[in-house]
Amino acid sequence: MENTFHTDTVARERTIARYLARTLGGSASEEFENHYLCCDGCFEEMRAAELLIWGLGQPAIESVRAGDVTVIRFTGSAELTSSSSELSALVQMMDTRGDTKVLIDLQRVSRIDSSGLGKLMQCYTHAVRNAGVLKLLQPTPQVKRVLSLTKIDSVVPTFEDEAVALQSFQ
Repeated sequence: MENTFHTDTVARERTIARYLARTLGGSASEEFENHYLCCDGCFEEMRAAELLIWGLGQPAIESVRAGDVTVIRFTGSAELTSSSSELSALVQMMDTRGDTKVLIDLQRVSRIDSSGLGKLMQCYTHAVRNAGVLKLLQPTPQVKRVLSLTKIDSVVPTFEDEAVALQSFQ
């Protein structure tokens, strides 16, 4: 098995995937564990794969309640661009929830493009259509500039202070 692991990259990656998915058979699983526990290079590679799988499973956004307001935050650095998972997660969250008071925290959003602006306005329209309110919190300087250039900040209220933003919903 050791020769296969070090010479056949595809077989190694398949074995790692099957092991992490817990679909590797009994003796193969034992042989795999024995090799990886003794081989520092392979152990590090498997650990990196585990961390990658764990990271991919983490949510891009979270929502918390502050009284009757739902605050949506990005859990890590984010971009609201056509190809970003964060943008898809935001739209999905807004479409599936019935919250009427929503504050989107943009402090971790480094970039926004026309797709992101369009989806943000779609979220705003969705909230208003459902007799709700959508507001933005702490956009980064780059995002603030785009919101200003497009005049979206004149339509969607934007705040720098969370306490002030939450008070504005009352």
